[in-house]
Amino acid sequence: NGGRAPNVVPDFAEVYYYARHNDMRVLDGIWDRIVKASEGAALGTGTTVDHELIAAVWNILPNEYLSRLQHKNLERVGGYTYTPDERTFAEQVRKSLGANLPPLDNASRVLEWESGKVDMNSTDMGDVSWRVPSVQLSAATWVPGTPAHSWQAVAAGGTSIGAKGMMVAAKTMTLTAMDLFTDPTHIQRARAEFDQRRGPNFVY
Repeated sequence: NGGRAPNVVPDFAEVYYYARHNDMRVLDGIWDRIVKASEGAALGTGTTVDHELIAAVWNILPNEYLSRLQHKNLERVGGYTYTPDERTFAEQVRKSLGANLPPLDNASRVLEWESGKVDMNSTDMGDVSWRVPSVQLSAATWVPGTPAHSWQAVAAGGTSIGAKGMMVAAKTMTLTAMDLFTDPTHIQRARAEFDQRRGPNFVY
C-alpha cells in the first residue's frame, strides 16, 4: 500500500517483507537490522512506523542417517517411465521452459544421494525437524527442468505424471516407516545424530 494517487505523499504506507537465512540464530539478527532500517527511515522523514510479526519458520535440520536409510528405499522403488502420451505432453511442456534442461528420462532414474545440507526453504517442516529427527523426499511429479511455483508444475501435477511421482514418494516413505518400526536401532542412531547436531542446551 503505497498511496492512492500519484504525486501525493500518502498518509499511510504498508510493506510486507520476509527474510531468509539457513540459520535461525543468524536470522534473528538480520530481522533486527530490518526493523532498525525502518525506524531510521521514519526518524529521517519525521514519521512513525509500526511492525507486525506474522510468522516465522526454522530452517530444516538435516538427519543424514534417516536420509541414507530413506534413499536406499528410494533406490529399491526406483523411478518410472513415461507412456507415449505422457512423453508427448512432457515435450510440449518443455517447449515453454527454455534451454539446458535435464533429460526427460531423469524421471526413470534415482539421483545419487547427497549429504544433508541446510538450505533456506520456507516450510514449517523445518520447525518439526528441530523437535524430532526428520527426513524429506523429492520425487519427479513434474517434467524434468520445471521450476517450482510455476504453471508448468501445476499442469504436470494434475496428470498421471504427477500421480506416478507421488506413488514413488509414498512407497519410499512407507518402506522407511516399516524399517523404523521393525528395527528400533534406526531410531536410536537417528536420535543420536539429531542430539549431536542440535548441540547441548538447545532451546527451541
